Amino acid sequence: MMKRKILSVMLVLGMMLSMMACGNKGEIQNAADEKETSKEEDVPKEEVVDGEQVESEYKVAFLTFTTEGDYWNYMFGLLEEDFAKAGAKMDIIDADGDAVRQVEQIENCVSQGYDLILELAVDPDAAADANKRAMEADVPVFQFIKDSGTGNRTSFRGTDETKVGSMLVDTTMEWVDEKFPDAEDGSVNVIIVGGNSAGSETERYDAMVAQASKYPKLNVVDAVRWETSQSYAQEATDNEITKFNGDVQVIIVGSGEMALGVRSSIMAEGSMITDYSNFGIFTVDISAESAESIRASANDEDVIRAACVNGGDTVINMQTMVDECMLILRGEPYEDSYAVDIAVATPDNLADFGY
Repeated sequence: MMKRKILSVMLVLGMMLSMMACGNKGEIQNAADEKETSKEEDVPKEEVVDGEQVESEYKVAFLTFTTEGDYWNYMFGLLEEDFAKAGAKMDIIDADGDAVRQVEQIENCVSQGYDLILELAVDPDAAADANKRAMEADVPVFQFIKDSGTGNRTSFRGTDETKVGSMLVDTTMEWVDEKFPDAEDGSVNVIIVGGNSAGSETERYDAMVAQASKYPKLNVVDAVRWETSQSYAQEATDNEITKFNGDVQVIIVGSGEMALGVRSSIMAEGSMITDYSNFGIFTVDISAESAESIRASANDEDVIRAACVNGGDTVINMQTMVDECMLILRGEPYEDSYAVDIAVATPDNLADFGY
């Protein structure tokens, strides 16, 4: 009888402990749910400036079509640092080349309470409506390089892409005339490479093709449009060079990031291009890596010969764009668009671009 009583007491205690555990688990889960729901509101906007943690007054979302490659990461690092010094925390949000994903990201930025969207669009036409909705929700959209047009963004920083494409070919032709002064018409084989996105990349590519047709010496053996990434460009260049059995003297590339991939292919062990003295890559924009390539090309030790740079010195260009964004954030007067100059970086003037 005593054993039965003890067993009954143990069963009751076991049930009570089980119920208490379930109750505590439910309370813990409810607390976690509440924390998850409110986490966007509770996250402090802080940034490290000169080694010290400081609270930021503004929260900026930088929406980009890619984070792949040295050039983009160099530029993004400058933006993060400049925003932090100006009192804003910048988060990088990568669409990975997916225009639909970027539209969703724009909408998420509105619901998550960002103060400004800085946007490097996958497709500026696809982003237009989402940008407009963000602006209606009092979240300004500052675009650069790729423009959705007035009314579909708050402000824009960029240049005339037709001018960029034409200038890039003109720069190429100056080198061709110097390197091959006696070349017959159609004897200099050229590959033109553009990005495959709509908007500015299309405008730049079309201008490159049109301008190249004006120079009789140039024989455009192929004009292609690729994904704007370093890794893709390297693999695609391997195929292009093989297709033409290495008989290519010039590759004109409408993206600084892709140009680094093209360069990697050309300079790789086993490449069919072995005589760098008679080969050149011409591109846009500049980074530390491409600047070193341009510098070494003076002695034919590397293959990127020149770059048409939007806005000149990248460090100054990024700082200026942050200043323009801060005008909007602080409610100060700003411009609908900011035109940037185009300058050509060569081995002789790299110091003018901070290199």
